[in-house]
Amino acid sequence: MKKLAILALAGLVLVSAALFFPTSLAAHDVNECYRDHRDCRENALSLDAPWYKVMLILTVCDIALGKCALGL
Repeated sequence: MKKLAILALAGLVLVSAALFFPTSLAAHDVNECYRDHRDCRENALSLDAPWYKVMLILTVCDIALGKCALGL
């Protein structure tokens, strides 16, 4: 009975991992994400804006990189 419970739990973990984890992008797509992130950071750092606006834009750049890398 214990073996059956362990196998059922292992199966649930594998099925949930396959369903809920996003599929990985191709290397070309991820390189494009990092290229866009680099350009976004360069643009944010070259702005003539107060430090808090630059930090906000850099945070948005990081969030965009995460979304792009995860394929969302």
